[in-house]
Amino acid sequence: MGGGTTGVGTMRPAAEVKPALRSSLPDMSKPAKIYSLVELQTTNKDLPEEVDRHHLERHLSRDEFENIFGMSPIEFYKLPEWKRINLKRKHKLF
Repeated sequence: MGGGTTGVGTMRPAAEVKPALRSSLPDMSKPAKIYSLVELQTTNKDLPEEVDRHHLERHLSRDEFENIFGMSPIEFYKLPEWKRINLKRKHKLF
């Protein structure tokens, strides 16, 4: 037998394995500060410092979110990532 590996010794200990989180979803464990659509749009060069730049839509009020996207945040985050990106692009939130 040559010096090849069988892969048996390549498993990581359980402490090193990280859970597979969907990075395309925002961290909903902390409340987000609310801003207007104009303040969050990527055409605004002075975005507020504390916004999640990957999930600008999270900083909209619920009413404004539903008015812009025509659905609740729960329905929005159930969409495939490519659809969410296209909707965010349409409103300059990406």
